[in-house]
Amino acid sequence: MSPNPTSPLRSLFLTEGVMKLAGGLMFVLWPQTPLSGAVAPPIPPAALLLTRLLGTQTFTLGISMLLASANTPTAISSRRVVYWTVFARDATLVTVLALQYWFGDNVDALGFSPRGLRMWLAELMPFCLGHLWILTAKPHWFG
Repeated sequence: MSPNPTSPLRSLFLTEGVMKLAGGLMFVLWPQTPLSGAVAPPIPPAALLLTRLLGTQTFTLGISMLLASANTPTAISSRRVVYWTVFARDATLVTVLALQYWFGDNVDALGFSPRGLRMWLAELMPFCLGHLWILTAKPHWFG
């Protein structure tokens, strides 16, 4: 599969890959930082652990995106699968967060306030919708 010369995918993969590496590292090493606006102190240990676990996923997806950004035939042919994988993880997370926000017991959702759930949804939704748009409306970008 040869790269589409007008496709911005390589740049998108590089940019998002670096963002996922940095964000994933922050979630793993300093989970209090992203939780500070979403969970009232004291932050429950379960929320810290969950944040660290999500950070490992985010970090490894960043590695996958960076590997798929290379200009090699193998990397180029893997981009669609990597993008679907990233979209699937983010869409699943958005679905669970939305269900928790709308129908869950938000008094004790690992300490997450309704405001915190909305913040997390607001952070994920642009990526989710962007991935879905590229996968469905711009399939020619994959080559």
